[in-house]
Amino acid sequence: MNSRFDYRPGDVVSVRFGGVLRHYGVVTHGGRIISNNGRYGGVVSQSLSEFARGREIHNHGPGDGESDYLASARATRRLGHDYHLTGSNCVHFVRSARGRKPTATQIARGTFEAFRDMMKPRRRH
Repeated sequence: MNSRFDYRPGDVVSVRFGGVLRHYGVVTHGGRIISNNGRYGGVVSQSLSEFARGREIHNHGPGDGESDYLASARATRRLGHDYHLTGSNCVHFVRSARGRKPTATQIARGTFEAFRDMMKPRRRH
């Protein structure tokens, strides 16, 4: 299942990396995949082969009654946004594209990161 015709706009897909972790993206028109990718520093659009990089792509399918085209459009509007491991990663990106709110864990991580940033000593110029 690695042909662009096997996927529909709005499908959530993932590939395994680092053993047990997964990297997620949203399929858009023409079989391209948009994901928030730390390797590239933010939200990018990739071909199936660029996204997979030789790994098997798992299709999680469309959301729960959510418009597939709406998810694809939301993902496309985020192109170029920055990546941040705990505040804006591939999971946050896919949930946002699917119209879902962040989980409690995601909110807690974001709050922790904001607090940590406030507590850092300020640099003098």
